[in-house]
Amino acid sequence: MRRAWLLGPCGLLGACLGDAAVEVSLVVPNAQTSALYDTSCVTAVEVYVDGANYPTDVNDYLRDCIDLTKPGATFQAVKDQIRGKFDTAIPTSGMSGMELYAYNGTCDAARHRDYDLIFYASAPYIGGDTLSVPITPNISCVAQDAVIRPVDFLKYVKTQNCAMSTWTEGKLALATLSPLPFTDETYWWGGQAAGSAAGGLVALRGPYQNIGPKSCLAVGLYTDDWNEVTCIPSFDQRVCGTGAELEAPMINLNVAYASADPAKTNKYGALVVGAVLGPGPLAGATVTIDAADADKGEVVYLDMPPGVENGTGALTRSAGTATGPSGLFGIYTMAMVHVTITAGGKTVKRMIAGNEDAATAVFVKL
Repeated sequence: MRRAWLLGPCGLLGACLGDAAVEVSLVVPNAQTSALYDTSCVTAVEVYVDGANYPTDVNDYLRDCIDLTKPGATFQAVKDQIRGKFDTAIPTSGMSGMELYAYNGTCDAARHRDYDLIFYASAPYIGGDTLSVPITPNISCVAQDAVIRPVDFLKYVKTQNCAMSTWTEGKLALATLSPLPFTDETYWWGGQAAGSAAGGLVALRGPYQNIGPKSCLAVGLYTDDWNEVTCIPSFDQRVCGTGAELEAPMINLNVAYASADPAKTNKYGALVVGAVLGPGPLAGATVTIDAADADKGEVVYLDMPPGVENGTGALTRSAGTATGPSGLFGIYTMAMVHVTITAGGKTVKRMIAGNEDAATAVFVKL
């Protein structure tokens, strides 16, 4: 029998809808899934009660958060620790849903981008006196050794030479991208496991196994801030990585920002710059956002003027309906979109994630 949280004057979260209490059940994953995840690094859990006008009014919510004083190695253990410790009201507009986030930071953290999200939970509220909120895993707490190989995206497109495409700027960190409930916008978590890219490879230790079903393992770049992030491709989609290396294509920030169309970023989100390779840049490739995600972004095709690979200038918009000689395309999005890439009778399906304010680059091998 699941234990329930009670939203009401005498209940767990202290949130009421008129005179009626809303019984909220936090539902842990089944035993098989739960066994894959260690939650012992969770140090804070926060709850958002979304108002009736959310997400149209992004400020229509109320938040509560508690810091945990002892580790809980399972979803159930964390659930037991937070039982009876929240005091959250319902917004004056009413209640449209609930969200919960468990991470290895603190409640008073300036921003979540510096911490790892271990799991989250959400459910819409459509009335009644009960609400089941299922947990979605994001990453296991178990830390392991990893090596990140950052690749200079523009130099590789120009040269197809890994030795000439070494990225050495800033520091790189393990991260995840996951969709926010009710908006589908990606949120960037991570930054604790980081190391300098000066030597061309980054060896570090952190969590990066058992990525949740709705998330992607990513690498974030810090220069003057966390300002670039990319999902880690599968091994068969790497261009320079070998062995167990995690490959991270990195694009020059000046070029990335200069290449974006402000009108499109305002509408869809930041520009994800991609290159179709086979093994060199492929002209004539088409990139299509799958129908289920079609309203989450827009595809454009790009050209690469001489010298851009050195970090000056901008990629230019192509008038074509497929990739040109550089194999370049762009997707404006702040969501995780499923895309189909086709060229020369070959097809690859990929999930490409954009972020609201971060540069992103991706290689697609056919």
